[in-house]
Amino acid sequence: MHDGAEIIYENVRQLVVGTLPPGFNGDVIFGAGGGLDSLGLVNFLADLEYRIAEVYGRDVVLASERAMSRNHSPFRDVAALSGYIVELLSE
Repeated sequence: MHDGAEIIYENVRQLVVGTLPPGFNGDVIFGAGGGLDSLGLVNFLADLEYRIAEVYGRDVVLASERAMSRNHSPFRDVAALSGYIVELLSE
């Protein structure tokens, strides 16, 4: 049996993957080897924020100073972004 944190992480991960543009391959979202350029990232994050609000009933801002000031970008890959969203939703 999974605990609540694992379940929400997996749900968020599926939401992230489901929001990526059609034809997106791999786990790297942005940066070296990433599938999105800066404009693609902005559009993806806007879509993802909308879907998070629909599913979880919470407005979150993904591209914030908090995200940008981290040593490791939460936008690098699916796992990092999913973990960051779970962190935001847990507050």
